[in-house]
Amino acid sequence: MEVRPSWRGLAGIGTAVLICLPMQHTKDPLPPPSPPPTPDVRVEVKGEISLPPLLAGTFIATVKTWNTTAADERIGHERAAGLLLDAGVRRKSTGGCTDRRRPYCTSLEAIRYGTLMRTIDLRRDSGCPVTVTGGTETGHADGRYSHGNGYKVDLAHNRCLDAYITGVYRYWRTRADGAALYRAAPSDAGADIWADEPTHWDVLFR
Repeated sequence: MEVRPSWRGLAGIGTAVLICLPMQHTKDPLPPPSPPPTPDVRVEVKGEISLPPLLAGTFIATVKTWNTTAADERIGHERAAGLLLDAGVRRKSTGGCTDRRRPYCTSLEAIRYGTLMRTIDLRRDSGCPVTVTGGTETGHADGRYSHGNGYKVDLAHNRCLDAYITGVYRYWRTRADGAALYRAAPSDAGADIWADEPTHWDVLFR
């Protein structure tokens, strides 16, 4: 006897197979994990901060970054020259030398740390070119607050620096050699003194 398949029966079997297949549910992908919170890092800066020459003088400093309690310490020429270079302060010597024993040299040997850092502060506060032409070398007038004792520096004249000094500081009096003297408060005997000499500013940083 020939058996012929029934299409109705096959359809029923197919339906049963489809019903028996497990249903696959599409789940929404899980969101990516949140990044860990960024810690609040605070850095306290103490001591010296040396700026690259290209950055120095491009802003007005409002915070002193050096240890003022060490102002009276004496430092060597190499360290002093490096700090000036980092801050964009130039040095110039008539004889092209640094020997403290020769008056035509420009030496920073045994200069006061405070004198050096105040010179750097001037560069940053004024935004003007600053060139040191005299330091602790011999040939300057003697005295307690003298070049030789590390309290004074000579700074070359330029239009920007001249305008800054005469604008910020007040005329005090004229020195015996004819140099006009400026300082922040004429009545303050302990104030810094800026003497306007023909080729440079003779500056006393106390």
